[in-house]
Formats: sequence, C-alpha cells, structure tokens
Amino acid sequence: MGNCGRVQDFVKVDAKLAKLAERGYRRKTMVAPEYRHRCVVWGVQPQYCIDMLYWMLQCWGVVPLTDMLSMVNTRMIAEEDTPENRRQAYYDMAWLNENMIMRNRTHGGYKVLVDELWEICQQMNADMVMMWEHMSCKALTGMHGQFEEQARQRGIHLVWVCHDLCDPRVFTRQAIRDQFSNYMRTVMREEPLDPTIEFLPDENAW
Repeated sequence: MGNCGRVQDFVKVDAKLAKLAERGYRRKTMVAPEYRHRCVVWGVQPQYCIDMLYWMLQCWGVVPLTDMLSMVNTRMIAEEDTPENRRQAYYDMAWLNENMIMRNRTHGGYKVLVDELWEICQQMNADMVMMWEHMSCKALTGMHGQFEEQARQRGIHLVWVCHDLCDPRVFTRQAIRDQFSNYMRTVMREEPLDPTIEFLPDENAW
C-alpha cells in the first residue's frame, strides 16, 4: 500500500512475509519466553530506527500488536481478478490515499486520533498503550490530558516515551528505552524477562 504497486518486488516480499507470519500463527510459535501485556503503539514512530518493538517483547514481555500508522484500513478489499473488481480498485486506491498514514491520524481530527485508539484497543484486547511523544508533534502534545484521562477511565496502562525523532543530542537510544523500563518497574512493578538486554551498547548507532 505504501508504494501503491510501483515496485513489483514489493508484492513478492510482502507475500513472503505474510506467509511466514501465517505459518507462525498456525503453529502458535512463541517469540518470547513470556507474554505479559498486549500493547498498541500510538504516535510518530521511531521504533523502526531502534528495534524498539522487538526489544519491548524480548526484554519485558510486552507484545506490540500494531502501531498507529499501520491501522489505516481494516475493511476487506477484493482479491479476485474480475472486470468489476479492477474498476473498483481505482476507487479503493483513491480511498486509501485519502486516508493513509498521517492524513488520517494526526491530521484527521479528534475521532481518528483519540477515539479510534480505544476502539483498536478493544478490538485487539490490548491492556497497554505506548505513546510516542516529541515537542514538534503538536497534535499529540495538545491531546495529552485527554489521553491520560480516558486511559484511566478504561483501565488501560498508558506510557509516554519521548524520542525527539531519535536525535541523540536530546534522547539517546538508551534514554528512550529507559523511559519504558522505568514505567515497567515503577508502575507495573515488574522485572525484565531478560535483564541482559535492558541496557544495550549504542556507541555505533548514529
């Protein structure tokens, strides 16, 4: 969806990854020794730069279910190749481009930024939300109090993690991880599954 079919290799790789994921799901393969919490990740995502989601799972047993920018569309789109579906594909692609990525979240209004978060938590049976935060993101910062209040009402654990777009002069990679670890220790009263990876060497990460 991200490249709108411009690169044919993307389709092959996407199918291969989906097949591996489906196989693991069928076999109920555990990818960490223990699953403690189910977490939705919300906000601008630096996790791809620092493997944050894999670290959350391996270190703390927190399963990242999905992130904000992935939850663009949950409705089924036809896969069968028919003349009718080919015509419908134009409308589907137009709809996706209208609603995708930042357009339908931080620039889409209160409903898609706040209300839909709780709907996704309910759909995915999540008990935790990790909220990415940095000073330049006015929408999320402005809604800080709303998120806090509504999370308490719903009994959902909400952890704010500042990143400043992974600028190491402001937040190093370890400083980003430390915020999550501090929440797990002080609020959740838990210890890491694997203490050896709580602190990682980041000297060559830039």
